[in-house]
Amino acid sequence: MASRRKLKKTIHYISSELINDIYFHCLANNRFDEEKIQDIVLKIHANSIEFISRSSHFSGKEDSKMVKAFFKKFYAEWETSTQEILKLISAL
Repeated sequence: MASRRKLKKTIHYISSELINDIYFHCLANNRFDEEKIQDIVLKIHANSIEFISRSSHFSGKEDSKMVKAFFKKFYAEWETSTQEILKLISAL
């Protein structure tokens, strides 16, 4: 990643798009289950906070191989958690 600042902005952007997707999905289908919606939104928020804090604190800053391995694992876990959230949204 070129900069952690851009990564954090990307995480914020994806999180806001996921929340927008929830509300658009509910408006398009005319179904509102407020408890499920609130649970998913809170999960998205917790997810973004977790990954933003993880992007700021990693060890091995001097070793480029460790940094590369860290961010490769980071992106894989972030993608997995985002896919889980998308499954929850589509199940609404």
